[in-house]
Amino acid sequence: MYRALIFALLSIAPTLAQSPATAKPSTVTAVTQDRDKAIYDWAKRHEEVIALGKKGPVDVVMIGDSILHYWAGEPKAPIIRGAVSWSTLFDGKTVANLGFGWDRVENVLWRVNNRELAELKPKTVVLLIGTNNLEFNSAAEIRVGIQAVCSAIHKQLPECTIHVLGILPRTIPAKIKTLPAAVNNELHQHLSGAQRIHFHDLSSVFLDEEGHLNGKLFSDGLHPNEQGYERLAQALRPMILR
Repeated sequence: MYRALIFALLSIAPTLAQSPATAKPSTVTAVTQDRDKAIYDWAKRHEEVIALGKKGPVDVVMIGDSILHYWAGEPKAPIIRGAVSWSTLFDGKTVANLGFGWDRVENVLWRVNNRELAELKPKTVVLLIGTNNLEFNSAAEIRVGIQAVCSAIHKQLPECTIHVLGILPRTIPAKIKTLPAAVNNELHQHLSGAQRIHFHDLSSVFLDEEGHLNGKLFSDGLHPNEQGYERLAQALRPMILR
């Protein structure tokens, strides 16, 4: 009996040893979500993006989570916190806002794979995603997922330029406020030198002179207010003009 038990344990040991190394992180498995359904309809917004694409190509696509979603632009969001800075930043450009509240990396991957960029055909894509993964994934897993998103974009639009923004600093919840820096370090190491991909860590835009998060730039410790979006717009201007 004991001999049979030992043999059984030994027979599954290689599988147990290999599974953590070979298992795909959730960040590369494209899925939908409805975590922000109290504020907006995720599936409906996806269809609005598809409909917007049928109106013709745009110069710039902003794609990511609620930090972009509730800035301004089209398709319209139920919350708009930075209309003035948005219109100033994109003056003379056509732009689509593909920010979706509560999106994680894997949700953006699903949207890219399901035609959101197909007809918009932007020359420039600005990607800001990953903050909603911080409580669930390691820095390396988030980075791998972002690389997968970039690959999916370039598969459809090989000539477009992608500007990957680092995860912005945040204070809520307190247990993860140090994690954005770890992800940004991963992105800096692995995206540097990539063709048609540029990484930008804009953390300093939201910090005071002592290196602390400037609360006057945020509405809740995570999402910028009008002043915060103005700072973000100033940092993005060289990318948009390029």
